[in-house]
Amino acid sequence: YENYQKVTLQESPGTVSAGRLPRHKEVVLLADLIDCARPGEEIEVTGIYKNNFSIAMNNKHGFPVFETIIEANYVCKKQDLFASTRLTEDDQQEIRKLSSDPNIGQRIIKSIAPSIYGHENIKTAIALSMFGGQPKNIQNKHRVRGDINVLLLGDPGTAKSQFLKYIEKTAHRAVYTTGQGASAVGLTAS
Repeated sequence: YENYQKVTLQESPGTVSAGRLPRHKEVVLLADLIDCARPGEEIEVTGIYKNNFSIAMNNKHGFPVFETIIEANYVCKKQDLFASTRLTEDDQQEIRKLSSDPNIGQRIIKSIAPSIYGHENIKTAIALSMFGGQPKNIQNKHRVRGDINVLLLGDPGTAKSQFLKYIEKTAHRAVYTTGQGASAVGLTAS
């Protein structure tokens, strides 16, 4: 037996032409490559393109079905612009100055999608989501993630897509997608 991890490699949505869904391929990571990348990170994979017998598809269709996978030999993370950015001393002083501002919460909320008038509740939810929460481990038994999720529902023309596009440009590792490429499971799990 051997430890392995199966991940789904997807085309970067920014490189896909409008109206087309990003392609994806299963990648198997073995040995020291396990946990070398996190969801949302951009990576380059070097590996062996193989066919793999799919037991699930065989049981479903009643005849042998093979799927293609990539068995990774090497994984290289692409340069992360946010991680490579170092705060200068001036940046740190500016952040400390902003932290003492009693109206910093309102200033942050007003800076969210400034071209959209109103919608203070939505902007507050987006700001909280972008900052995130604090992960908790309750009595070392139950782990609660610190992620804050936002669901925007509304009539057409209420700036939902503009908010999402703003978040995609601003938030670290954000991906903008539509309901076309999402399954019911993907919508509940993401």
